[in-house]
Amino acid sequence: MSAFLRSHASTPAPARARRMAVTVVSTALLGATACTAGSTTGGSASTGAKNSSLVYAYRNEVTTLDPAQSSYAQTDNVDQLLYDTLVGYDTKGTMVPRLATASTYGKGLTSVAITLRAGVTFHDGTPLTATDVAYSLDRYRDIKTGIAAQMSSYASTQVIDAHHLTVRLKKPDPLFLGALSRVYIVNSALVQKHAGTDRGQSYLLDHDAGSGPYTLKSASSGTYTTTRYAHYWAYEDDRPRTFTLRRIDEFATVRDELKAGTVDLGQVSPDFAADLKQAGLKTEDISGGQAIIYFNTSHGPLADKPLREALRAVYDYAGGLKNIRAGRGTLADGPLPTNMTCRPTLPAVHQDLAAAKKDLAASGLKSRTLTMRYQPAFAEQASEATLLQSDLKQIGVTLKLQPIAFADYLTMLDDPAKIPDIMLLTESAPYPDAGVMVTTTYSSTATGTNKGAYRNPRVDALLDKAADTTDATTRCGLYSDAQKIIDSDAASMPLYTIDNTYAGRADIDGIDIPAAAGGVSLRDLTVGSGQGS
Repeated sequence: MSAFLRSHASTPAPARARRMAVTVVSTALLGATACTAGSTTGGSASTGAKNSSLVYAYRNEVTTLDPAQSSYAQTDNVDQLLYDTLVGYDTKGTMVPRLATASTYGKGLTSVAITLRAGVTFHDGTPLTATDVAYSLDRYRDIKTGIAAQMSSYASTQVIDAHHLTVRLKKPDPLFLGALSRVYIVNSALVQKHAGTDRGQSYLLDHDAGSGPYTLKSASSGTYTTTRYAHYWAYEDDRPRTFTLRRIDEFATVRDELKAGTVDLGQVSPDFAADLKQAGLKTEDISGGQAIIYFNTSHGPLADKPLREALRAVYDYAGGLKNIRAGRGTLADGPLPTNMTCRPTLPAVHQDLAAAKKDLAASGLKSRTLTMRYQPAFAEQASEATLLQSDLKQIGVTLKLQPIAFADYLTMLDDPAKIPDIMLLTESAPYPDAGVMVTTTYSSTATGTNKGAYRNPRVDALLDKAADTTDATTRCGLYSDAQKIIDSDAASMPLYTIDNTYAGRADIDGIDIPAAAGGVSLRDLTVGSGQGS
């Protein structure tokens, strides 16, 4: 999964940029404007609007459409169509304006002054104002799950007028502006009307309260149908008129429906690429983030470092990358994906059965049986879990495999005692800054996103120091030092950074633009335009 979101301007850009590696962008320059002013005319449907439709096949369950949970790829698949953020990133990793035409850090990195774009409306026609931004930020802070982990420094918002506000932070936070690229703004009046006793979470489970390029028409049985919003501030006539998302977990089914014309775009096995090209479809490889195994480092058998080291040594990384991921990727050489910067120079992972046996002997493992969780919706993960099971058998350890739905897994993260002993995931940075991934994953205070209940005071100290550092180069070095300690602690087991293959109709433009939470940036897709947005 890549961390890029492409922003829209009032006039489509001449060509879509190709996929690029994730880069770190400094947004913490004291007093500097993080995104420049931009103007656009309010969009409206033209008489030449295309009567086009697009069906996208997604994988795994969407448990809610509430943008409070948009840090998870399945929710973000739909929400990126329905909602807008204040800022975004282009394909070069440069911050660009969206709802905010200007965002400026105050002295000490403890506040952000924001100017909003004029003329933006929600899907019910209500103007979007600073009150909606304040309500959205307060709501995510108070819900305390999902996207809240990426804006943990948020304190409050002072509304100055309809288009100006100041965000107050609890502490200096050079990552906060980047986090705003993942924070969707909701229609405060609409959500408050349906707030109930859970701040609108039940309502937003399957309702739309956004200002994005599409409105929600229906949500039923894993199928979400949206229609193009005629008054979108960055309206484009080349966007599909109707955009439908259907859950299909099996690559073979996606391939067959692509060839039959019942699906227009979806992820497929790389092995299917040649066949689909022959059928007149186009294919693109997009960075799919990092396959990684997390250990519960605070409870259970994997709290034992030698046992964690044994598991890290026993896995056949090269075989997994070649045979399960079709060789599309790079072997891991540190805690973060290989396509990010601010990473230390560490050895690439490799199998060492002799070392695995030695580490196992040094461990305190009494029972030779371990349990691992994985998501059965992803065939690749099932294969990787089976490979680890086979590898552990070579050193006399039995690995029991237990499937788990992602939604159920998320409920376990708030309590370290309930976190799975071993969990296989695929993930990436939520936006192009190494700091956010290190902090949300390995800080001891990152409840709900620290997937291994990992705690090391030296790492916490480095991350706290980075949060107080305005110089991007110095901050980068602190993140790199933290990763060295994390790797030395065997806190997790990165496997490889992978590329995923997507196939779609030949007239769809923008398949090569990655979304923030992974996959294709659906909001950037156009049909038959020959150019990008």
